Amino acid sequence: MSTKRLELRPAGLRDLGVLVRHWNDPRVRRYLFDDREVDPRLAQTLLRDSEAGFARHGYGLWQVFLQDVLIGVCGLRRRGEERVELLYSLDPAHWGAGLAAEAARAVLAAGRRAGLKEVLIETDDGNVASQRLAERLGAVFEEAADGVRRYLVTLTR
Repeated sequence: MSTKRLELRPAGLRDLGVLVRHWNDPRVRRYLFDDREVDPRLAQTLLRDSEAGFARHGYGLWQVFLQDVLIGVCGLRRRGEERVELLYSLDPAHWGAGLAAEAARAVLAAGRRAGLKEVLIETDDGNVASQRLAERLGAVFEEAADGVRRYLVTLTR
């Protein structure tokens, strides 16, 4: 799947090494993994779940490339039976250029095509950049609890 500037390719187990390195950048994992080091087993589980998600639902995690260089990950992940969550991480060298929003819009469009009606976005209280991104994506604030802010994006527009 492509956008104006990006190419998004489904992530899988073959991408384990490069994604473990990406997710273990301290600036990347700060809010995504509660600032804990990403163990290869956790990454392997995320990638297996993503592959299963693509097979079952038509969505999962996509690697985000800018001019054939991996700059991040953006995708949708099921949270139980009821909810689907938007996840994203971007190499800090590319923060502030609108690339996370561009990737997220493409992923949300894929979710819409897969029949999703709404998507959850969770951000840590301190992650103001992600809160702004949620709002740019049209998400509506739902609640704050336990240091996490929850937003909901409606895809039926």
